[in-house]
Amino acid sequence: MALATLCTSAIGVYAVMTPGTSTPEAPVVPAEQSGEQTTVTIEQQTKEAAAVVIQVNGAVRYQTIDNFGASDAWSMDPLGKHWTEENKKLVADLLFSQDKGIGLSAWRFNIGAGSTETDQDIIPDPWRRAEAFKMTEDGAYDWSKQAGQQWFLRAARERGVDTLIAFVNSPPVWMTKNGHGQPDESVGSTNLKDGYEQPFAQYLTDVLAYFESQGLGFDYISPINEPTWDWNRAHQEGNRYNNEDLKRVILALHRQLQKSGLDAQISAPDGVEIHALLDDEYYRRFSGGEHYTGGANGLGLGSYREYIKELLGDPELKEAVGNKIASHSYWSDYSRPGDDRLGELRELLAENLKAYDPEAKYWVTEYCILGEDGPGRDLGMDSALRMARTIHFDLTLSHAAAWQWWTAVSKVDYKDGLVYTDFQEPGDEQNILTSKLLWTLGNYSKFIRPGAVRIALAGLEEDTHGSGLLGSAYIHEEDRTVTAVFINDSDGEQQVNLTLQGLEVYDGLAALQFYVTSATADLERREDVRVQENGAFETTIPARSVVTLTTSAS
Repeated sequence: MALATLCTSAIGVYAVMTPGTSTPEAPVVPAEQSGEQTTVTIEQQTKEAAAVVIQVNGAVRYQTIDNFGASDAWSMDPLGKHWTEENKKLVADLLFSQDKGIGLSAWRFNIGAGSTETDQDIIPDPWRRAEAFKMTEDGAYDWSKQAGQQWFLRAARERGVDTLIAFVNSPPVWMTKNGHGQPDESVGSTNLKDGYEQPFAQYLTDVLAYFESQGLGFDYISPINEPTWDWNRAHQEGNRYNNEDLKRVILALHRQLQKSGLDAQISAPDGVEIHALLDDEYYRRFSGGEHYTGGANGLGLGSYREYIKELLGDPELKEAVGNKIASHSYWSDYSRPGDDRLGELRELLAENLKAYDPEAKYWVTEYCILGEDGPGRDLGMDSALRMARTIHFDLTLSHAAAWQWWTAVSKVDYKDGLVYTDFQEPGDEQNILTSKLLWTLGNYSKFIRPGAVRIALAGLEEDTHGSGLLGSAYIHEEDRTVTAVFINDSDGEQQVNLTLQGLEVYDGLAALQFYVTSATADLERREDVRVQENGAFETTIPARSVVTLTTSAS
């Protein structure tokens, strides 16, 4: 039997098939590694010995969780086209399988604009170009395009992914003013041709109808991505839309969807950051500035902000977007003196949403680490803990009903992937490097399934500045599960004493399953936590780890 190429990383060893090899060996689980020797003071020992008393109360309920997900841009097309079936299945299992991976419950599929053919000079990286299903206004559809992405879309559905989302970075190049998949200084407020809102809507519903016919119906369609950004010379597909442009596109698509009979809902506006969502009043309360000035707001081409007001404050737009605001958590993953983005900014976001409708829903549809901390892969716990804290505050303060990572697989030296590869072109080694980002997201996605409801967890101080213990809890009545996720961002282990209240169905519960991601563990199941005589569950949350405690009443 031919031997599989072994791909090693800081977190483990995984069997990866090279072209022409047979079935891979089972993953090799690394032995527990001893940590570096540290000096522990008496004060630290006393602090660690005192258990934190935590109460989970099922009688106090918050938002229903819709999904946890990631996107296929832009790596899944070349992987799907050029990798072996064995290696593609390994990646699909890591992302989508609840048994072999992290069990994502949502998958975002990028409907390309055709820059693969038109933008080779202005988008240097071929992985950031995309094919289109139709390349001319009068031409026929070619459903063989984006074949690699289609392979992973089907793999997601086959492995039980609950929600499929189609999203668009740019209209097809034949609908753009400059004939490219990104704007330039000449196109004005948007690169979409004047009067092409309805043809764009028709194109998108045609794409949705095709995939519906293939048993891959999309639950959501996001026609616009980060409309705030100017996208000039962006080295990827993109497009800006001022608020009036944005409304015309959304309303045209809403009418077309109603006419088509498709069940897909519109997801919008997929804003670039939280600040751009806020009404000017709320933005002033946070920053002191008159209004948000980022992105295209400085071009003098209209307003590219206040998306909550523009979409939920207008009854027609509110109906079109289904009372839901989708946005990204970029540049909001830290808190500094006078700039509390993890805490105050998210509290203002929730307040702003409720001002229009107490039942308004919020989705986080993209996040990775950007800015000065973005460059350089990090397969370890530093980035994973940063992501975990971002997830935690998005869920507990913004009341997000969905949380989706940016790109599932990355080939670059940047903190943007859950899985990494060094593969660049056919013939290269098809290696797979998993990261702690992957497994940490799995602490949420694998156990908090669609339909779960966040419930109260008391006893922890919400520390937005790090070096503390964070926790959130969830109940899924249909699956009969209760789940709590803890983030220990400190250098010392934390003892917890956990009690369940308002959950009579779980009276007599004997044990909680314990799963940990840390420097030496990848979503590893350890010894169950047994109930004590007093009805509490006592356990230790290791230093710099994310732990999921979960159970089924059955």
